[in-house]
Amino acid sequence: MTGIKRCWRPQGRFLREFARTGSVSAACRAAGLARRTVYNWRDADADFRRRWAGARERGVGRLRDEIMERAMIGAEVPVWHDGRIVDHVTEPDSCVLWKLLQALHAETYGPRAAELRAKRERNAELARRLDEAEPRVAAYEARLQAERDAALKGQEKSHDAG
Repeated sequence: MTGIKRCWRPQGRFLREFARTGSVSAACRAAGLARRTVYNWRDADADFRRRWAGARERGVGRLRDEIMERAMIGAEVPVWHDGRIVDHVTEPDSCVLWKLLQALHAETYGPRAAELRAKRERNAELARRLDEAEPRVAAYEARLQAERDAALKGQEKSHDAG
């Protein structure tokens, strides 16, 4: 241990804020801690590292929930008329929907869809060629075995004759 003093109250404040925001910087500001301090704690203390991972997962879960809500239900946006807000409507976020679709079906909608399709096609072609080669390989191995067997019989005959 490197002599890091355990300060449970600041650690707790940091971890609560980290779970809420998912941001190390925001959590450090809320707890009045330097980033280096929390990284030192994480590196030196297995229990704090475990609690850090749990807080991070809770933060990711909150983010995932928020993204799904914005994508599927939407967020309230103002309706403007003549330079002033006259109403609010809830609109799904099509950008978030598109990103989710890309993430969930990357092979079809992702930025690397063409590359992934080409890779699948190459893999299918390779599998087809391997399947076609299998009988040839088996015949070749059988021929080699027959040649080895014949050579052994020849050695036995010459050994018996001598």
